[in-house]
Amino acid sequence: MEPNSGPDTGSNQRRVSVVQLICRAYGLSDASEITLEHIHRYVAEHRDEEERTSPRRERFRPYIPRPRASDDAA
Repeated sequence: MEPNSGPDTGSNQRRVSVVQLICRAYGLSDASEITLEHIHRYVAEHRDEEERTSPRRERFRPYIPRPRASDDAA
């Protein structure tokens, strides 16, 4: 495996494009095989996923207090 020499480091080292995600989701060999049908289907499926996971994501989001500005009253 080749080391990642790009500017990204940390937990999300490899970025994947939407084109790559669509190809993987539908078993396509490259972007030239993607049709509007694939795009609409992919967006619809992932919109549904986002709607289901959004309330859970909000529930588990930690509360991080806002730092006080110098002119805030104590």
